[in-house]
Amino acid sequence: MERLALIERMERQVEGLEREKNKMLEEIERVGQSEKDAVCKVSSLEQRVDEREKEIDEMMQRSNQQRSSTVQVLESLLETEREACAEANRRAEALSLQLQATQSKLDMLQQELTSVRFNETALDSKLKASHARRLRGEATESVHDMDIDDDNTGRRRKRSKSTTSPFKSNHTEDGGSVFVGEDTNNGSQQAQETETEDYTKFTVLKLKQELTKHGFGAQLLQLKNPNKKDIVALYEKHVVGK
Repeated sequence: MERLALIERMERQVEGLEREKNKMLEEIERVGQSEKDAVCKVSSLEQRVDEREKEIDEMMQRSNQQRSSTVQVLESLLETEREACAEANRRAEALSLQLQATQSKLDMLQQELTSVRFNETALDSKLKASHARRLRGEATESVHDMDIDDDNTGRRRKRSKSTTSPFKSNHTEDGGSVFVGEDTNNGSQQAQETETEDYTKFTVLKLKQELTKHGFGAQLLQLKNPNKKDIVALYEKHVVGK
């Protein structure tokens, strides 16, 4: 009986050991499977890390290339800007010199114009004074009172009180009369003829001044490189022919 009990106890222990063995085998299988899964995950992660590193390397290379290209572009732009600034400075200096030269020429022309105007004014004053003296020496003016007679049309007539004077009567702008003798008229005509004949003895400068004084400066400027003959012809056409 004791042996049977011992055998049964031993059998139960063997069965328990078998169950534990099976459990341990199952656990070992689970651990092995987990290890395989872990190895697969590690491999996958390593592969992803490698791919990521490759992407990072490629991005770094592209970034370096872009940076290098950007640096080259910036250097080119800076060089172009420096050249443009230098060219602008050179042009500004050239324009400044041209402006100074032009201003100097304008000042000289202004001085010449002022001198010419001053000479023309002085010459005109001399001519007017000479003409006034000649007129005073050639004519004797006598102004008489005029009678005002209102006719039916409302016009005002001016009559000279002296009708038996041996002088010729010329009306003036102020309503009076100027009486000039025949000798005076003859003298004036002779002086005019003498002055007309003497223009051929004028110098070129004198002829130009006379044409300018009579208002024919524009016609004179239209002549290109005129000689004295051309200027004399122009004087005869516009001044003598008037």
